[in-house]
Amino acid sequence: MGAVDVLYERFEKNLQAVNGNSWLADKAEAAGIIAQAYKEEGVDSVCIAESPLLQEIGLAKALADAGMEVYTDHLRLHAETAKGGVLEAQCGIADLGSIIQLSDDIDNRIVAIMPEYCIGVVRLSEIVDDYDAMFDKLCSLETLPAFVGFITGPSRTADIECVSTVGVHGPLKLSIVVIKDV
Repeated sequence: MGAVDVLYERFEKNLQAVNGNSWLADKAEAAGIIAQAYKEEGVDSVCIAESPLLQEIGLAKALADAGMEVYTDHLRLHAETAKGGVLEAQCGIADLGSIIQLSDDIDNRIVAIMPEYCIGVVRLSEIVDDYDAMFDKLCSLETLPAFVGFITGPSRTADIECVSTVGVHGPLKLSIVVIKDV
Protein backbone atom coordinates (compact mmCIF):
# COMPACT_ATOMS: atom_id res chain seq x y z
CA MET A 1 0.00 0.00 0.00
CA GLY A 2 1.47 3.36 -1.06
CA ALA A 3 1.73 6.56 0.96
CA VAL A 4 -1.10 8.13 -1.08
CA ASP A 5 -3.42 5.20 -0.29
CA VAL A 6 -2.62 5.47 3.42
CA LEU A 7 -3.25 9.23 3.33
CA TYR A 8 -6.67 8.76 1.70
CA GLU A 9 -7.62 5.96 4.12
CA ARG A 10 -6.75 8.21 7.08
CA PHE A 11 -8.75 11.07 5.55
CA GLU A 12 -11.75 8.77 4.95
CA LYS A 13 -11.62 7.26 8.46
CA ASN A 14 -11.49 10.67 10.14
CA LEU A 15 -14.28 12.06 7.95
CA GLN A 16 -16.47 9.07 8.84
CA ALA A 17 -15.74 9.72 12.54
CA VAL A 18 -17.57 13.07 12.19
CA ASN A 19 -20.48 11.54 10.21
CA GLY A 20 -19.24 12.41 6.73
CA ASN A 21 -18.48 10.03 3.89
CA SER A 22 -16.20 10.00 0.88
CA TRP A 23 -15.42 8.37 -2.42
CA LEU A 24 -12.08 8.07 -4.20
CA ALA A 25 -12.72 8.58 -7.91
CA ASP A 26 -11.13 9.21 -11.28
CA LYS A 27 -12.18 12.44 -13.01
CA ALA A 28 -14.25 10.42 -15.47
CA GLU A 29 -16.44 8.90 -12.75
CA ALA A 30 -16.68 11.79 -10.26
CA ALA A 31 -19.73 13.55 -11.75
CA GLY A 32 -21.65 10.26 -11.92
CA ILE A 33 -20.87 9.53 -8.27
CA ILE A 34 -22.16 12.95 -7.23
CA ALA A 35 -25.32 12.58 -9.34
CA GLN A 36 -25.98 9.13 -7.86
CA ALA A 37 -25.42 10.35 -4.30
CA TYR A 38 -27.93 13.15 -4.78
CA LYS A 39 -30.47 10.87 -6.48
CA GLU A 40 -30.29 8.43 -3.55
CA GLU A 41 -31.03 11.30 -1.14
CA GLY A 42 -33.87 12.71 -3.24
CA VAL A 43 -32.04 15.95 -4.03
CA ASP A 44 -33.71 17.69 -6.97
CA SER A 45 -31.90 21.03 -7.09
CA VAL A 46 -28.20 21.81 -6.76
CA CYS A 47 -26.05 24.93 -6.59
CA ILE A 48 -22.56 24.48 -8.02
CA ALA A 49 -19.70 26.81 -7.13
CA GLU A 50 -18.15 26.25 -10.53
CA SER A 51 -14.41 25.87 -10.79
CA PRO A 52 -12.24 24.67 -13.66
CA LEU A 53 -12.16 21.18 -12.09
CA LEU A 54 -15.95 20.95 -11.71
CA GLN A 55 -16.37 22.14 -15.29
CA GLU A 56 -13.77 19.62 -16.49
CA ILE A 57 -15.60 16.68 -14.92
CA GLY A 58 -18.88 17.83 -16.53
CA LEU A 59 -20.74 18.12 -13.25
CA ALA A 60 -23.51 20.54 -14.30
CA LYS A 61 -24.42 18.40 -17.31
CA ALA A 62 -24.35 15.15 -15.30
CA LEU A 63 -26.69 16.58 -12.67
CA ALA A 64 -29.05 18.06 -15.28
CA ASP A 65 -29.06 14.74 -17.16
CA ALA A 66 -30.03 13.06 -13.87
CA GLY A 67 -33.11 15.30 -13.71
CA MET A 68 -31.90 17.90 -11.25
CA GLU A 69 -32.30 21.64 -11.51
CA VAL A 70 -28.78 23.08 -11.59
CA TYR A 71 -27.72 26.61 -10.64
CA THR A 72 -24.22 27.85 -11.50
CA ASP A 73 -24.68 31.59 -11.11
CA HIS A 74 -26.58 33.98 -8.84
CA LEU A 75 -26.15 31.33 -6.15
CA ARG A 76 -27.36 33.62 -3.36
CA LEU A 77 -30.79 33.56 -4.98
CA HIS A 78 -30.96 29.75 -5.01
CA ALA A 79 -28.74 28.41 -2.22
CA GLU A 80 -31.39 28.69 0.50
CA THR A 81 -33.90 26.53 -1.37
CA ALA A 82 -31.58 24.23 -3.31
CA LYS A 83 -31.22 20.87 -1.57
CA GLY A 84 -27.62 20.30 -2.73
CA GLY A 85 -24.44 22.30 -3.03
CA VAL A 86 -21.12 21.34 -4.63
CA LEU A 87 -17.81 23.10 -4.18
CA GLU A 88 -14.17 22.44 -4.94
CA ALA A 89 -12.00 22.52 -1.85
CA GLN A 90 -8.43 23.67 -2.20
CA CYS A 91 -7.00 21.42 0.51
CA GLY A 92 -7.82 18.44 2.68
CA ILE A 93 -6.42 17.40 6.07
CA ALA A 94 -6.09 13.65 6.59
CA ASP A 95 -5.81 13.81 10.39
CA LEU A 96 -9.12 15.70 10.66
CA GLY A 97 -11.11 14.43 7.68
CA SER A 98 -11.57 18.11 6.85
CA ILE A 99 -11.54 20.08 3.62
CA ILE A 100 -10.43 23.67 3.34
CA GLN A 101 -12.22 26.20 1.16
CA LEU A 102 -10.30 29.31 0.10
CA SER A 103 -12.43 31.97 -1.54
CA ASP A 104 -12.95 35.67 -2.04
CA ASP A 105 -16.41 35.11 -3.58
CA ILE A 106 -19.49 34.84 -1.33
CA ASP A 107 -21.33 32.74 -3.94
CA ASN A 108 -18.62 30.09 -3.70
CA ARG A 109 -18.72 30.09 0.09
CA ILE A 110 -22.50 29.98 0.41
CA VAL A 111 -22.87 26.56 -1.25
CA ALA A 112 -21.04 25.01 1.71
CA ILE A 113 -23.48 26.30 4.32
CA MET A 114 -26.95 26.82 2.85
CA PRO A 115 -28.03 23.55 1.16
CA GLU A 116 -29.03 20.49 3.19
CA TYR A 117 -26.48 18.22 1.49
CA CYS A 118 -23.03 19.56 0.61
CA ILE A 119 -20.57 17.63 -1.52
CA GLY A 120 -16.98 18.83 -1.62
CA VAL A 121 -14.53 17.84 -4.31
CA VAL A 122 -10.80 17.85 -3.56
CA ARG A 123 -7.79 16.59 -5.48
CA LEU A 124 -5.91 13.77 -3.75
CA SER A 125 -2.66 15.67 -4.35
CA GLU A 126 -4.05 18.51 -2.21
CA ILE A 127 -4.63 16.38 0.89
CA VAL A 128 -1.97 16.95 3.53
CA ASP A 129 -1.16 14.97 6.66
CA ASP A 130 -2.07 17.36 9.44
CA TYR A 131 -2.94 20.85 10.59
CA ASP A 132 0.70 22.00 10.54
CA ALA A 133 1.17 20.92 6.93
CA MET A 134 -2.02 22.75 5.97
CA PHE A 135 -0.80 25.96 7.63
CA ASP A 136 2.55 25.58 5.84
CA LYS A 137 0.56 25.36 2.60
CA LEU A 138 -1.46 28.49 3.49
CA CYS A 139 1.70 30.40 4.42
CA SER A 140 3.18 29.59 1.02
CA LEU A 141 0.35 31.38 -0.78
CA GLU A 142 1.29 34.68 -2.36
CA THR A 143 -1.98 36.25 -1.16
CA LEU A 144 -4.30 34.85 1.48
CA PRO A 145 -7.95 34.94 0.34
CA ALA A 146 -10.62 36.83 2.26
CA PHE A 147 -12.10 33.56 3.50
CA VAL A 148 -10.49 30.35 4.72
CA GLY A 149 -13.17 27.84 5.74
CA PHE A 150 -12.56 24.54 7.50
CA ILE A 151 -15.33 22.07 6.72
CA THR A 152 -15.43 19.04 8.99
CA GLY A 153 -18.52 16.88 8.76
CA PRO A 154 -22.13 18.04 8.86
CA SER A 155 -22.87 21.19 10.84
CA ARG A 156 -23.47 20.54 14.52
CA THR A 157 -23.79 22.56 17.69
CA ALA A 158 -24.94 22.08 21.28
CA ASP A 159 -26.83 24.26 23.70
CA ILE A 160 -25.89 24.95 27.31
CA GLU A 161 -27.37 21.61 28.40
CA CYS A 162 -25.15 19.89 25.79
CA VAL A 163 -28.10 18.86 23.64
CA SER A 164 -26.56 18.31 20.23
CA THR A 165 -28.27 19.55 17.06
CA VAL A 166 -27.22 18.87 13.46
CA GLY A 167 -27.72 21.30 10.59
CA VAL A 168 -28.26 24.58 12.44
CA HIS A 169 -25.28 26.40 10.91
CA GLY A 170 -24.79 24.40 7.76
CA PRO A 171 -25.65 21.19 5.92
CA LEU A 172 -27.25 18.12 7.47
CA LYS A 173 -25.05 15.87 5.34
CA LEU A 174 -21.51 16.19 3.98
CA SER A 175 -19.72 14.00 1.48
CA ILE A 176 -16.35 14.42 -0.18
CA VAL A 177 -15.26 13.17 -3.59
CA VAL A 178 -11.49 12.84 -3.71
CA ILE A 179 -10.16 13.01 -7.26
CA LYS A 180 -7.28 10.66 -8.02
CA ASP A 181 -4.65 12.87 -9.62
CA VAL A 182 -1.42 11.31 -8.29
